[in-house]
Amino acid sequence: MTRDDGKEAVTMVEVGDYALRVRVAGEGPPVILDCGGAGQGLGAWGTALEQALADRATVVTYDRAGVGGSGGRQTGDVTAMADDLHRLVNAMDLPLPATFVGWSFGALVTQVHAARYPDDVAGLVFVDPTVAGTPPGFAFAQRLSFALAPKLLRLRAAFGGGNAQALRELAVTLAGMRQAMAEAEKARAEPGLPRVPIRVITAGKRPRMPRSQLDYLTADHRALAGEAPLGRVVVAEKASHQVPFEQPELIADAVGELLRSTPPEVAG
Repeated sequence: MTRDDGKEAVTMVEVGDYALRVRVAGEGPPVILDCGGAGQGLGAWGTALEQALADRATVVTYDRAGVGGSGGRQTGDVTAMADDLHRLVNAMDLPLPATFVGWSFGALVTQVHAARYPDDVAGLVFVDPTVAGTPPGFAFAQRLSFALAPKLLRLRAAFGGGNAQALRELAVTLAGMRQAMAEAEKARAEPGLPRVPIRVITAGKRPRMPRSQLDYLTADHRALAGEAPLGRVVVAEKASHQVPFEQPELIADAVGELLRSTPPEVAG
């Protein structure tokens, strides 16, 4: 893949019958950022984090299929998203394996991707990841919540505004959320994540979260870090779920730590 100035470029990368919009910045070992539920990766991480990472790595952000500037059809199937991610990184002129950073829903995508395609992956950073499996609470209430939220988002989008497209895209993701969480749980159980360095950055501020859900989230984040022999949880004490904007240095430090720990023969 060619960059306009050797530093940064936005381009389209074919992944089969359609192409994904991709931005590449910086130079060095590859770091792929997978964003939250709306699926629009370009611009979703904040300038401070992307600049900090581009000082030490080749940083790749992208829009998922059917979202933002990408072609194809948007899906709520997280395995399909993981397959797209595999095709993307293998279609680009990047040395693999790479470090993958998944924020929120993007952590489900990167978990399923890592389990399905371990040879792509040198290290994993999960930023306040969406939990896998089924959190505590009445099953009926959960089904109702995930069914109602997409309808409310589509209703808000119908009134227009600059974020109408993003609301519609988020609605598709939320409609498939329960299935995505189940797919990530299954992937972690069988075949499991590759034995690569893992960092889990968890938000330190969680207002109004019920104790049972907080305990489940904490346990899931610890279990995710425990997938690696030297996995570790890092608490972003000053941040809510918006860690990339509120404490971007923690993500940059975690990525830097993983890049330094990657053996030369793996880094390529």
